[in-house]
Amino acid sequence: MPDLIISDVMMPEMDGVTLCRKIKQNVNTNHIPVVLVTARSKEEDNLEGLSIGADAYIVKPFNIEIVKKTVENIIRTREILKNNFTGSQQQEDKVKKISIKSADDKLIEKLMKFINENIANPELNVEMIANHIGISRVHLHRKLKELTNQTTRDLIRNIRLKQAAGLLASKRLNISEVADATGFSSLTAFSTAFKELYGLSPKAWVEMQKMKPINFVCIPLLRGVRGVLFLPVCGLLQLFAGLLPAQI
Repeated sequence: MPDLIISDVMMPEMDGVTLCRKIKQNVNTNHIPVVLVTARSKEEDNLEGLSIGADAYIVKPFNIEIVKKTVENIIRTREILKNNFTGSQQQEDKVKKISIKSADDKLIEKLMKFINENIANPELNVEMIANHIGISRVHLHRKLKELTNQTTRDLIRNIRLKQAAGLLASKRLNISEVADATGFSSLTAFSTAFKELYGLSPKAWVEMQKMKPINFVCIPLLRGVRGVLFLPVCGLLQLFAGLLPAQI
């Protein structure tokens, strides 16, 4: 079925008015908008076309842009009416969107949950995870390489170390306590693994977290002196305090 029909009124065999009447009288086609185009400019001709159900009556010669806009408006109006009739506009915001997780998403979610729940256990290993998820070690290894480009052992280690970095940054635990909390059996093993991932020892990481960024302000030097002076904000305030007159 067409979305819309444009017909000239003057046609051989069947004129546009008769065509429009037949379209509007047929229960299978009476919903289709009809635009009649004609050289007849009399009001009675216009009324005749509209009275039989034509949706628009355009007189020749016409501007093609006006025809396009007329067609767009008719189709848009029909869509609005259709939506109102079906109730789709009112109900659309109430429809709950369905979210379906893929098998891979479920696997990673289950894996991460198990590792995080057992992160303090130094015995956590590939066998434990495979048994919990219910797949073989080989299948688990293959899926993780495909999804994360890491082996199961590397994934466990990296999650431990990322958790450790967060704990060290929080400054609530010392290095030995963090190593225990993230499942490392020895402080040496923890320090070695941490430096491999972050490029810093745990102690250096903690020291770096203690350092506060200093905000520097660039100002011209005093009149008569060429150059630029870089000062921390606190130094700038002290400089101004020394330069400003006492009564200010």
